[in-house]
Parts: sequence; structure tokens; C-alpha cells
Amino acid sequence: MPLRSFFTHLKGQPTGIEFITSIKVCHNLRIPKHRFFKNSAARGKETIEWFYGFKQHIIVNHLDEIVAAELTSAKH
Repeated sequence: MPLRSFFTHLKGQPTGIEFITSIKVCHNLRIPKHRFFKNSAARGKETIEWFYGFKQHIIVNHLDEIVAAELTSAKH
């Protein structure tokens, strides 16, 4: 099942109380082995460290249901 379909299937309803979090998808140590998304992956920085690849942004409501999700390059 494609990832977008999976999130659409599990999608919760906005309740007025939502939280957003970003999760790094790939660590800097994997840069030399990274080939598949070479043209779309990028380096990004969090508060503490740099990472490479993509970032998963997830918005959840207070019931822990996913309201929205987006995958972006690390620099966004």
C-alpha cells in the first residue's frame, strides 16, 4: 500500500487541538550510500545536528490521530 494511501486511510479529524512534529528520515552517516533519491534529497539542520535526506512532518490531534502528513526534503 503506498504511503499516501496509508495516511489517508488512518486520517483523523481536526479537533481544534493539534500538535506538529518533524522527524528526520536519514542520518548524515548514510550520505555516501544514498543513491535512489539523489536529485531530491538534501542536507538539513535540526537544533542539535545536521542530517541528510527527507523530513516527515506530521500533525496529530489530541486523540493521537494523524490529521495531516507531508514528506519534504531536509532543507525545508
